[in-house]
Amino acid sequence: MSLTASGQISMNDINVEFGRSGTTANSSLEDLSDGTVATINTQNASDDRPDGSAPHAMTEFYSYDHDLAGTSWSVADNTGLNLADLPGGTAQSTKDAQMTVSNGSGGTSCSLSTTGGPFGNFKLAISSSGDPGFGGTSNSGTGFITTSSANSNSLFSSHNSGTRYIRTQWQHTPSNKDGTGAYTLTLTNNSATATITGNITFTSGQLGLCIYENIPVNLKEGTANIHDLDVGDMIMSYNWETGQEEEVEIQQIEKRLHSNLYKIMLSDPNDETEGEELKELILTQDHPVYKEDGSMVSDDPSRTAANYDLDAAAIQPNDLLKILDGKYYAQVHRLEGFPKKHWTYTILTKNNNFYANGVLVHSEIGE
Repeated sequence: MSLTASGQISMNDINVEFGRSGTTANSSLEDLSDGTVATINTQNASDDRPDGSAPHAMTEFYSYDHDLAGTSWSVADNTGLNLADLPGGTAQSTKDAQMTVSNGSGGTSCSLSTTGGPFGNFKLAISSSGDPGFGGTSNSGTGFITTSSANSNSLFSSHNSGTRYIRTQWQHTPSNKDGTGAYTLTLTNNSATATITGNITFTSGQLGLCIYENIPVNLKEGTANIHDLDVGDMIMSYNWETGQEEEVEIQQIEKRLHSNLYKIMLSDPNDETEGEELKELILTQDHPVYKEDGSMVSDDPSRTAANYDLDAAAIQPNDLLKILDGKYYAQVHRLEGFPKKHWTYTILTKNNNFYANGVLVHSEIGE
C-alpha cells in the first residue's frame, strides 16, 4: 500500500512502508532515502520516490509504494499473424493476438517496423472483449485503423491493465509488383514492450491450394472446423503407396482470402433417387481433387499446372470423386460459382492430401 500523496507524513509511516517496525530506533531519513535501508523501488514514477540526493525530505516519499510491481505483458497467439494476397490486394490476419498488460501506467502505444521492403499501408483492429474478427468490428472492435489512430483511441490510451485483442491488415501497393517482407508491431506501456509479428506476402500465382473455411476436415471420428485445428493434430488422409486410408499429422496450415472459388455439388451414384444431392465442396478453381482412379481434376487445369506443376484435367459433371471409407464414389452433380472473397485453408500432410467433407483433395503448398 502506497504512502499518502499529500499532507502529514512521518518517519513511522516510512518505516512501516519499508516493512520495518514503526518504532525502529535510530532511523535515518538519509539511509531511508538513498537505498541504505533497502533499495528504492524504481517502478514508482520519479515524482513518487526519493531522489537519493541531499537535502532529503520526507515529502519525497509522497505516493511511494515500496512493493509496487513493475509493468509486464503476457501474450498469446502474437506470432504468425501473416498477411498474404495477390499484388494490389488487402490481406488480414486469420487470427487475433491477445495482449495483456499488468501494472501499467500512462496508457499503451504502438509502433510498426517492417523488413524486406513491401509497399503498402498497415492497419490494426482492437477490441477489449474478444476477437475483432473479419472486418475488425466484432466484439465492439475499432475496425481497421492506422497506428496513429490506435494511439489516440481510448482502447490504447487508457489501457493500463487487461487484454486487448488485435488483428492486423496490410493493403498492398502497387498492384503490378510482388511484395514480400515481414512486420513487427510493438506495444509499449511504461517502458515495457510486447510484439506482434508476421510475414507479408503479395505475389502472383502461388497462394496455396485452398478450401472454403466452412468445409469441415475429416478426422478418424467425425469432423472438425479448420479454426479448431493446429499443426500436430491428426486428420484423415490417403496413402497411395499402401492403398489405405490413414490418420496422419498436420504438418502445416495455410489460411488466405480468395475470390476465385466455385462449388461442386455431389450426389451418390448408388442412391436410387436420381439427382439426390449428397454434399458440397467449395474450393479455389486451381485446387485439384482426386477421381476414383487416382487422377486429379480442377476447374482451372492450366492454373493448377502453372502454379503447382500438377497435372489435372477439367472437372466435369458425372465425374466420380474419391471419398472417405472407399465404399463408393461421389458423383459430380453440377458446378456452381461462389462469388465474393472468402477465407480459405489448405493443410499439408506427409501424403500431400486430406479429406475435406469426405472428399479426397490434394494439399501440396506452393513455395
